[in-house]
Parts: sequence; C-alpha cells; structure tokens
Amino acid sequence: MSSISESPFILDVLGERCPMPVQRIRKALKKLPQGSILQVLGDDPESLHDIPVLISRLGMSPATVKPIDSGWLFEIIV
Repeated sequence: MSSISESPFILDVLGERCPMPVQRIRKALKKLPQGSILQVLGDDPESLHDIPVLISRLGMSPATVKPIDSGWLFEIIV
C-alpha cells in the first residue's frame, strides 16, 4: 500500500505494479507546492520507463533516479 509523507515529500510505492505508481505520482504532484521535491520509492521495473515518460508529458524537468537496496529512488522537482 502506498503512502505519502510530509516534508520531505516521500511517496512509497514499493510493491505496487503498473499502472499504480504512475497514477499515485500524478495525484501527488497535483497536491504539492511549486518548487517542492517529491521522492518516490519504487521497485516496479516498468517505472524506469513510465515515470520519466509521465514527467516529460507533464513538461517537468527529468527525474533523478538512484538505485536503492529495494529498487529505485526517483526525485522529481515539482
């Protein structure tokens, strides 16, 4: 089950599969203030393609992707 924290904004979608991570990211981005950073923890291999495509379609700067023990950490500037 995903969750989003407050300050810093962290969205945990570990264990969720396509299309849920992208849907949850889109919903979170709508709620966050301009200039904030959303960190997304995920492990769905499809996310390595789907999240950058979402960010591009929204006209945002590319996300930074870092490997972590359980998957990936995406940092998205809102």
